This record gives sequence, structure tokens and C-alpha cells, in this order.
Amino acid sequence: MHNNVHRRILGGLIILCSVVAVLVLRLAWIQLFMKEQTVPGTKYTLAKMAEIQSERETVLDTGRGRLYDRKSEPLAGETIWTAAFFPQEAKARNTVTQVVYEEAESMQRLAAILGVSYEQLLNKRSSLKEPLLWPSSVGKGPLALTSAQAEEVSALGIDGVGVLPFARRYDGNATGRQWLGYLSEAVPNTGGKASPSGLRIPMTGTDGLEKTLEPLLRGVGHTEAYAQVDARGQRVPGSPIQVRAPGNPYYPLSLYTTIDKKLQEQIEELAVKAGMKEGAVVVLDTGTGDIEAMVSLPFYDPEKISPEGGEWNNRALQAAVPGSIFKIVTAAAALEAGVTSADELFYCSGQYEKYGLSCLKGKGKGHGPLTLAQGFAVSCNTVFAALAERLSGAQLQATALALGLGRDISWQAENTLGFPVLKPLSGEQKGTIFTSLLPDDPGARVQTAIGQRDVQVTPLQAANLVVTLLHGGEVRAPRILQRVTFANGQKLEDLPGHLSPSTAGRISESTARQLLSWMRKVVTDGTGTSLQSTKWPVAGKSGTAQTLVKGMPRNNQWFIGYGPVDHPRYAVSVAVENVAPDSSHLAVKLFGQVLDLLSSVPSGA
Repeated sequence: MHNNVHRRILGGLIILCSVVAVLVLRLAWIQLFMKEQTVPGTKYTLAKMAEIQSERETVLDTGRGRLYDRKSEPLAGETIWTAAFFPQEAKARNTVTQVVYEEAESMQRLAAILGVSYEQLLNKRSSLKEPLLWPSSVGKGPLALTSAQAEEVSALGIDGVGVLPFARRYDGNATGRQWLGYLSEAVPNTGGKASPSGLRIPMTGTDGLEKTLEPLLRGVGHTEAYAQVDARGQRVPGSPIQVRAPGNPYYPLSLYTTIDKKLQEQIEELAVKAGMKEGAVVVLDTGTGDIEAMVSLPFYDPEKISPEGGEWNNRALQAAVPGSIFKIVTAAAALEAGVTSADELFYCSGQYEKYGLSCLKGKGKGHGPLTLAQGFAVSCNTVFAALAERLSGAQLQATALALGLGRDISWQAENTLGFPVLKPLSGEQKGTIFTSLLPDDPGARVQTAIGQRDVQVTPLQAANLVVTLLHGGEVRAPRILQRVTFANGQKLEDLPGHLSPSTAGRISESTARQLLSWMRKVVTDGTGTSLQSTKWPVAGKSGTAQTLVKGMPRNNQWFIGYGPVDHPRYAVSVAVENVAPDSSHLAVKLFGQVLDLLSSVPSGA
């Protein structure tokens, strides 16, 4: 009996030793021979997977390309300093209370810097199992620290707390930069690059420059901060916070726009203070046609996109009924066709004899006798209705096309930077002059001549129309992207400006000069006399278009022009949409404020 017990014990020990030996051999085999084998379904080896599973990481930079303004100020992808929290080091229980006591003063100071209570900070830190970039109270990103705050947080020397650079895509504010676009989650398995751990879903451009420049903006990998943790989620003693980056000297790319960020922000502020709810303001450099500011209202937040709201639509690229600013086209067509002259005398009784058309002064309150130049200045409907009857629809259409209306005009280039056609501005509408020229109806021509009926123009086209006149009838293609460089500063490609000619030809320089002189008369003797007090002498053309919104009568208010008159630097269009018919002309007022702002910009800036 006693021997049987011993035999059973011995047998059990042999079996146990055999199992342990098999496990040891198996582990040794894995450690020595299998650690470099790829785990099925991943691109990582066993050794790498073990390392990854013991890491806790946070993304500092998605690797997406940066967008800058003309002065190298960041528009998307700004690097900020932020407070990074990692799990605390594993410590014996009897030392935890002592550590908390010793760090109390530093933690209180840190709480003050972060704008939270000491208790909130302590609770957040004590329960931390994953890395945390301290969140901002505005937007979805982490809190941005000033340089002084960053230095102070680093100097506090709190375990697991450091200051790291973070590439913030947007600043969390609603703006009028719809041309910038926004990001959304990429569809899986579309070739997008994930982080080294394979745990991150890439974002892709969904509208604006983020979408049209996606192949250039797409990165080559994340930059991540990480630390080794134990099974309880505490940082392994002696394990530092490390940073892992792709290490590619050429990426992410830097894309430089023609936008002046400061000017853009100032005009956004002016539009809000003026009470503008819907519409756009566009500022172009008269020499190059480059877009220096493009403000769209209502504002949008690229981190809170509402598909139903439509705030992300860029009103500067969307066509709207222009009203009397289209009289520039009608006047140009009449002068080019030789059917009138600047000093031809017309008579306005307040109502045109045909088509039920009245002048803006009202029935029985006409302008009386006036020349074409005077009719342009006071925007007399009677004068332009008479011109329309002398013109064909084809002549009006051709002149509009020659001036850059009714067609795409923004900058584009073929076989550039890997694109069959590179066109940075997405969603640009062509607008319309006539939906049909057949039959050529006189009533349709009359309504068209004053910018009503089928006519639709974008604020970008309207501003570019002014540039075209200043260039003697030569249409330039408004540019928003000027160059692309590698991350190390090496130039990838310059994107020079170019013309946007029409198959309809161009107007003559003499006609362009004539129209510019009449635009000055609008300010000195016409509908824009309130602009005589601007810091610069300016010129332009006003417009009020009648439209319907959900069956209700509404107006679009316009003013387009340039300044200073003697040495033009900027062309500006202001379109205030969907206002009550009896509203004061906000577009004229805002145009004056924008030109006063531009007068303070140093020449060559």
C-alpha cells in the first residue's frame, strides 16, 4: 500500500515535470526560432506583437500634409504644445500616499494651468490606464499651451506628465473658410495608411482643399508617443515616454495658399459685426488675380459638420442672382456692338413701356433725361432695357463669357503633381446667363440685361470681373494654391498663375477703360455715394436682385469694385443673400468697411 502511494506520487511528478519541460521547450522555441515569424492576419512578427500589446500610445501627428497661408501662417495642421498624461509608474502601496503628498504642490499648479480643480486633476490622473492629451474646452482636440506654460509644466517634473508637440488640424472655431473643407473617417481597405500599431483609422478629405488635394495631403504614417505598461496598466518602472515617427524627411508635404489668414479673420469679424447672415465676401489681388480672402456665411466648424445645415457650402463659389452688377456686361455688349455711346441721351419716366419693367426710383419718379454714363451710375433700368432690345441674346451671352461669367474660371492645370487635372477649388458653379437662347425673346433679354431672370453669378466670378476690367479685358484664373514643398523645405513645385480665355474672345481695352470710369461715377454721382468717405478713393457697381426663397420674396444685395482708384490693389465683391426687400443696402456698407481695412495693409505685404 505504501509503495503504491509512492509510485503514484512519482508518476505525478514525472507527468508534471514533463508538462513543464514541454512548456519550457515550447517557450524557448518561440523565443529563439518563432519570434520573427509573422502573425497570421497581421504584418507584424510575434516579437513585435508582444511589444505592441505591452504599449500604450497616443497619436501626436497623423502625418497629414499642412496647409499654410501666403505668409506661412498655419491654416490646417498647426503644431501646438499640449500636456500629455501617461499611466503612473508601478509603485509599492506604502509609497503611493507619500508620492501624492510630495507632488501635491506641483499638481495644484498644474491644475491651475489646465484650468481645472485639483480634485478633478487628481481623480483623472489616478484612474488613468491609457495615455491622455489634456482636452480643450473648445473643439475636439487637446488644450494648447503657451510657450511659457509648456516650459512650466515640463519643469514641474510630475511622473507620467510631460509636454509634447501635437499637430492640431483645426482650432475648434467656426469660420468662413469653407474653401478649406473638412475631414471624415476613411472607408476601410481603401489603401489609407494606418499607424505602426495598426490601431488607427485614417481620415480623408471630404470637401474643399482637404478633398481636392487629398493625394498630396495624405501622410506616410503617424507620429506617436508611447510607454511600456504592465498587466495592471501601470507604467513599467524606468520606462520612459518615447516618440515613434515615420522618419521620412520629405513628408508631410507643405502646401502654401494665396490666402492672407489675418485679412481673412478680419473680414470674417467685419461681416459678423455688420449683421450679415448669408452670402460671401471675396478679395482678389488686382495684379495677379490671386484670392487673398474668401469669406462665406453662415460660418462652419470643420469638426462639427451638419449635412442638413449646409453651412459647409462655400457661398463664394455658388451662383446667385446678381441684379444690377450684371449691367456691366450689358453695357460692355452694347459698346462692343456699337449700338450706343457714352453720351447717348435716354429718357426715364420711371417705368419702361414694355414688359411691366419699372426703374428703381419707382413709377412716376423716373430719372428724366440722362446719358448712358449717367444711367450706369444711377443704375437706371430703363436705359439698360433699351440697350437689351438692340442686342441679341447671343451677344449678351458671348460678352458674359468673354468677361468670365457663365463658365469655370478658377485656376487649374493638367498633368500637375500627379493629377490628370489639378483644380483646387471644388464645387465651383459656372452660373448661367440664359437657360436657352431659342427663341430669342425680347422680354427675356430685357430681364437678363438688368441681371434678373436666368442670370446667376458667383461672388468669385463677380470679383474676377473687376480684375478683368482692370487688365483691359484679359480674364485671369483666380488662384488659391501657389506652391508645394517637402517637409525639409525643398521645393516640390511652383504653381504659377495663368489666364482663363474664352472661346467667345475678349472685350476691347477701350471698353474696359470706359466701364472703369463709369464705376467711379457710381461712387461720385450714383448709387454708391455713401462710399465717398472711405479712406481710399474707390469705384464699383451696386446691385439688388429680387428672388424667391421658399415662396417668400427676398433680395440679394451686391457691391463689387476696387481701390484705390489711382493705383488699384484689390478687387472686392460683397454678396449679401436672402434679406428682406425693405432692408438697407448692407453690401455697400460692408464693401466700404472692407476697403478701409485693406487700406491699412502695407503695399507688398
